[in-house]
Amino acid sequence: YTTSSPLNMQRAVSAASRVARTVATQSKASGKRAFSAGHDTDSGMWQNISIGGFVFVGGMCVYEYKVHMDHVAHGHGYDREANNFPYMNFRLKQYPWSCGDCNLFDAKCMKEKC
Repeated sequence: YTTSSPLNMQRAVSAASRVARTVATQSKASGKRAFSAGHDTDSGMWQNISIGGFVFVGGMCVYEYKVHMDHVAHGHGYDREANNFPYMNFRLKQYPWSCGDCNLFDAKCMKEKC
């Protein structure tokens, strides 16, 4: 069975046009678009689930923001001088830019060493 023959292509086109006409006729008659075979019994349930999901995600965003701000308020930031471990600057050759010992976006190191 191949779709390349003219007869099979004609059948496929006519079947598609019949489906399109049927859907267009149904949507014009009811005034609604036909999704999921036209069943509207579960739409209220899915609307409630969607609203509940938005409320849950919004609540989680507020909670995570509060936890993040509490953590920042304690001052547990990263201190480069206090945490200068030898494995952090391990490289076998210099970087290919003008100041080969500094990372590309490390402006403080670029000012100090170059």
